[in-house]
Amino acid sequence: MQNTTENNLTETISNEIISTSVDLGLDYSELILDDFLADGILKEVPIIKTIYSIGKIGFSIKERFFVKKLFVFLQEFHNQNITPQKLNAFKAKFNSDEKYRNKVTEQLMIFTDSFLTVDKSKVLAKLFKSYIDGHFDWEYFLHLSTCLNSIHPKTFPFLQQLSNHNFKISEEPTQRGIPRDGENEALLYSTGIAFETSSWSSGFNVSQLGKDLFNYGIK
Repeated sequence: MQNTTENNLTETISNEIISTSVDLGLDYSELILDDFLADGILKEVPIIKTIYSIGKIGFSIKERFFVKKLFVFLQEFHNQNITPQKLNAFKAKFNSDEKYRNKVTEQLMIFTDSFLTVDKSKVLAKLFKSYIDGHFDWEYFLHLSTCLNSIHPKTFPFLQQLSNHNFKISEEPTQRGIPRDGENEALLYSTGIAFETSSWSSGFNVSQLGKDLFNYGIK
């Protein structure tokens, strides 16, 4: 029975990726978790009904938060402008290749479940859009999403600052670039998307993975 219900959930979310039943005009990031109860305002959405049937009694906080993040992901993804030819090619493969469909859906579910903030679900949607648009392959999408999972949201504005200065930090006040920021630099080091210029200096660089995470997802 458990495998059947889990398969039903995967199938339901797969359908939502292709054509969502989620109201794209509603800001799900602002809803409280109680709004995602089965007898709440979203009770007729297929995802809600499926997860409620799995839980039998009702949603736990974790389940409600997962649904909230999933709704935010679907809303952001379906509001993205994707090249029609690329989108049609993705849908054709997604619909015809069960192994590929399950792989994609399950991986999106895993990342969504692991996020501690809804903002990361928006970033994931943008990364997924960029994957479909052909900016990178599936493996690179997984690399970027893994970095997204581990990055501290506090560094998002810092990456924006870095982007405005070609991802350069000034060693001296007179040089071009933003000033050193030890706390944010340390957070980016810990994510694995930043590195020292060399072992002989204290220079700071953002890796290509970090730049792509920002340009295709966070920006």
